[in-house]
Amino acid sequence: MPSSRATPWLICYDIADPKRLRRVHAVASKHAVPLQYSLFIREAPRKEVVRIVDAMAAEIDPREDDLRAYPLLTDAPQRHYGRGRLPDGVLFQRRAALFDN
Repeated sequence: MPSSRATPWLICYDIADPKRLRRVHAVASKHAVPLQYSLFIREAPRKEVVRIVDAMAAEIDPREDDLRAYPLLTDAPQRHYGRGRLPDGVLFQRRAALFDN
C-alpha cells in the first residue's frame, strides 16, 4: 500500500487507567471519527496515521495499555449490523463503500 495514498484506518485502544484513558481519548477525538467507545476511524496516508498513533502512544503505559491501528481494505466486502454506521453527516467516499450491506 503506497504510503502517500489516503487509506481508511481503524485505531483502537484499551487503557487501564482512567486518567490516561481521558488523555488518549482526547488525542483520538481530535484526529479521528469515533465509531465505538475505544474505536476510531481515520482516512489518511500511513505517515499521518503513524503521527497520530505516536501522539496517542505518548500518553499510554505500554506495560498496562494496548494501542493498535489497522488499515482497511476498501475493496473487500464489509458488513454492518445493529445501530448506525458512522455519525450523522460523516461519509467516506471511496471506490467501495466502507460499510456496504
